[in-house]
Amino acid sequence: MTMKALSLAAPNKLEIVEKPIPKPTRKGQVLIKMAYSPINPSDLAFLTGQYGIQKPFPVVPGFEGSGVVIESGGGFYANYLKGKNVACVASEKGDGTYAEYMLTDATKCVVMGDNVSLEQGSMSFVNPLTAIELAEMAKKGGYTAIVMSAAASALSNMVNYQAKKNGLAFGGVVRRKEQVDKLTTWGVDYIANSSEENWKKDLHAWAKPHKKVLFLDAVGGGDLPSEILSCMPPKSKMVVYGMLDLENIPRISPRDFIFYEYEVAGYWLSKTVARKSFIQAMKDTRKVQAMLKDGFETAINKKLSLDNFGEALQTYTKNMSAGKVLFEL
Repeated sequence: MTMKALSLAAPNKLEIVEKPIPKPTRKGQVLIKMAYSPINPSDLAFLTGQYGIQKPFPVVPGFEGSGVVIESGGGFYANYLKGKNVACVASEKGDGTYAEYMLTDATKCVVMGDNVSLEQGSMSFVNPLTAIELAEMAKKGGYTAIVMSAAASALSNMVNYQAKKNGLAFGGVVRRKEQVDKLTTWGVDYIANSSEENWKKDLHAWAKPHKKVLFLDAVGGGDLPSEILSCMPPKSKMVVYGMLDLENIPRISPRDFIFYEYEVAGYWLSKTVARKSFIQAMKDTRKVQAMLKDGFETAINKKLSLDNFGEALQTYTKNMSAGKVLFEL
């Protein structure tokens, strides 16, 4: 028996292949008949060879998805999952989610509630868990507000949702009028349009009363991250969690760090999840389920088959803020 899969033969070299359907060979493994898998910025970085996780070529890409568990390699939790719809993530070493079937560890699967569709379930790991983690980071760190760059994203909407649950103010920085309109519908506390003349002055005025702000940056390169940080009050912190701008060298102002005591750090969901116990991971996924139950869903721009991978990648890359692009498997 074979399956269709998207294979990465080298950086930026993708092709559709037929592969044998894998079998669970050890306790704790499960085989999932995949239903949907989204394209995330982390997937784009992996395809270009610029992500923190490296796997030997050829490899099936894709980090998260949804489907039904059809086989178990044994073990209590793996056996429990048989026949259930799950949200899942790929293992650190094996093939990923852009295939008709995927083998992964049972601990990387969460049973989906009856109210959660397979489409929404496919996106219930990376963005929701990141939003929960970042909002909790702000609260534990004593920050009273969060500011995000590239704030028209699905993740930004989730962070805004979690910020409100934790009693934190939320400000978003975007670059187009239609993105301002989108954030307005989300009920964001403050919106800065970096295409406008006085955006830095206005952002600084909004941030100043909050004393200490956690700035979450998805851009990584160019002048924008430093410009936003310079608008924050002293002792604010910039956490870099994305690399949307890989073309421009990031600009850092030593003066700002010396005189305003800014901090800068990185955040990678894979690292924080790996440090958590199974019980802690289950608690986090329950928080995700509660968020989805509240009617919080991620917008979907398009659903395409693996055969249309070129169109899928181009659609998502050209307009990420339009919603997720899902592979329908």
